[in-house]
Amino acid sequence: MTSNRDFSEHYEDAPHIVRKVAIVAFIGALGGLLFGLDQGFINGSLPLIRVDLGLSTDQAAFFSGVLAWAAAVGAFIAGWVARGFGRKNTILLAALAFATCTIVGAFAQSYEVLLGSRILLGLAVGTAAFVVPLYLSEIAPTHMRGGVIAMYQLMITIGIFLVFVSNASIQFALGGQHQSWRLMLGIISIPAIVMLLAGLSLPRSPRWLMLKRRPEQAREVLHSTRASHEEINAELNEMQASLAQADRKALHLFGKGFFWKVLLLGVSLQALQQLSGINSVIYYSTEIFGKAGIANAAVATVIVGFVNMLTTILAVAFVDRWGRKPILYFGLIVMALMLFAVATVFRYEAAGGDLGDLGQVMMVGAILTYICAFAISLGPVVWIMCAEIFPLEGRELGVTVTTIANWIFTAIVVQYSEIILHQIGGAILFYGFAACCVVGLGLVFLFAPETKRVSLEDLEERLRAGVRLKKIGA
Repeated sequence: MTSNRDFSEHYEDAPHIVRKVAIVAFIGALGGLLFGLDQGFINGSLPLIRVDLGLSTDQAAFFSGVLAWAAAVGAFIAGWVARGFGRKNTILLAALAFATCTIVGAFAQSYEVLLGSRILLGLAVGTAAFVVPLYLSEIAPTHMRGGVIAMYQLMITIGIFLVFVSNASIQFALGGQHQSWRLMLGIISIPAIVMLLAGLSLPRSPRWLMLKRRPEQAREVLHSTRASHEEINAELNEMQASLAQADRKALHLFGKGFFWKVLLLGVSLQALQQLSGINSVIYYSTEIFGKAGIANAAVATVIVGFVNMLTTILAVAFVDRWGRKPILYFGLIVMALMLFAVATVFRYEAAGGDLGDLGQVMMVGAILTYICAFAISLGPVVWIMCAEIFPLEGRELGVTVTTIANWIFTAIVVQYSEIILHQIGGAILFYGFAACCVVGLGLVFLFAPETKRVSLEDLEERLRAGVRLKKIGA
C-alpha cells in the first residue's frame, strides 16, 4: 500500500469538486434526516396515540422501543444488501420503505397495523443507519472524510429538530386533538420522497465498484470527486492492494485477532454513545422537564432540538481540524458534569426541595449544555470512527455489527429509561448515565486511535501489521 499522503492542497484550485462532494454528501446524508425524524416523532405524539388507540402502558412502551429492535435487524440485513446491490441502491430502497411505512402508519386504524408499520419502518431506518455512513466514508476524499460523515449526524439532529417543531405546531394548530398524531406521522414521509428522487443522481461507491471488479467505473466516480490524477491513481492502487487480501469471505476475519480488536472497539463506542443517555433525553425530554416541574416543557424540548442541530454543525466544520480524540475527551467530560448536575436536581426535588425559577433555568441549561457536548462529540465521532476503522473486506461486516449494537443499546435505553424515570427516579437514571461517560473517557484514552487525515488503507495496513489499536492512526 502507499504511504498516507495529503492531497488537500489540490482542492483549493478545484472548487467544483468540493461542490460535487458536498452535494453528494448532502443527498446521501438525508438518510440521517429520516433517522432523526423518526427518533423525534415519539416525543409529543405518544400521549395522543395512547388515547386515540386506547393503548395500555405496556403497549405504549413497546411501541416506543420496537423501532430500535427492528432497526437492529435492518442493520443486520443491510450488510448483505449493500454488498450485493450496492450502497446507492440500498439507500434508495431504505427511502422507499420509509415513505411507504409512514404513510401506512398515518392511516392505521388499529394498534396492530400501526405496530406493523413501525416494525417495517425500523427495518428501513436500521438499513439507512448502516449504509449511509459506509457510503459517505467511501465517497469522500481522505481529508474531508470526517466532515462528510458528520453530515449524517447533522441530518439526524436536523430531523429531530424539525419533527419537534412540526409536532408542537400541529398540536397547537389542532388544539391537541387525539388524531393529530396522524398528520405528525404522515408529514414526515415528504423528506423520504425527496431523498428517493434526489438519490437517483448519486454516484456509486468507488470501493464497492472495485469489490465488484469494475475498476473503470470506479475511476470515473473518482474523476468526479477527486481533485487530481495523482490522488485518483494513489487511491485506486490502495484499493487494489487491499482487495488483493479480500478474496476470501469476510467471515474468516472472526478468526483474526486484529479484527476482533476493532470490532470490540466499535461495539464499545456505540454502547457508550447510547449509555450516555442521549436517546433518553431525545425521546422523553418533555416528560423529564415536566418531572422537574418546568413549565412549558414542550417549548424547552424544541429548544433542545434546535441546540442539538446547531452544535452538530460545529462538528461538521471542525472534526477534521481538531481530531477525533480531543473532541471525544471534551464532550465526555462536559457530559459527565452536566448529567451529574441534572441527577442532583432530581435528588434535591425528590427530597422535597423546591427548584424555583433559578433551579428550573439551571436544569434546562444543564440539559442544553449536555446536548451541545454530545452533538459535537459522541454523536458524529462514533459514526465516523466506526466507518473508518475496519479493513475493506470486513467493512460491511464491522459496520453491520456495530450498527446493530447501537440499535440494541438504543432500545434498552429507550424502554428502560421510561420505567426508571417513573418508578425509581430521575436521580438514579442520570447518575448512571454520568458514570458511563466517566468510563467512556478511559475507553477512548486506552483504545481509540486518532484517524484524522489517515487513509482507510493506511489504517488497515497498520491494523494487519499488529500495531497497537491506539496507534494505528499514527
